[in-house]
Amino acid sequence: MTSRRPGNIAALTNKSRTAIYSGLTDIIDEDAVEEMLTNFQPEKPTNPSLGDFLAAQMSQLRAEMSQMEGRIISTMDAQLTSLTRWTVGMIITVPAATVALQAFVS
Repeated sequence: MTSRRPGNIAALTNKSRTAIYSGLTDIIDEDAVEEMLTNFQPEKPTNPSLGDFLAAQMSQLRAEMSQMEGRIISTMDAQLTSLTRWTVGMIITVPAATVALQAFVS
């Protein structure tokens, strides 16, 4: 069992929890042992290299997302420019074609 932390319930490693459970279930009902062990928190694993690994992965993910955002904005900008040119062309062409068609029909 690890040392008791102030203001917290003592934490047990899985090994200690299993040993206590195995030893006490021989003399006490299993339900009572399980109920008693719920008063002890499982020890939280501390692995600083895992935190560093996750931070590096998040940094890489952010960089990739930023690149993807740049590509999406560039593509959308090109499509908007093309659509704007087509729209302006139609605004100019349709009235001119309408006038020409009216002159031809009349």
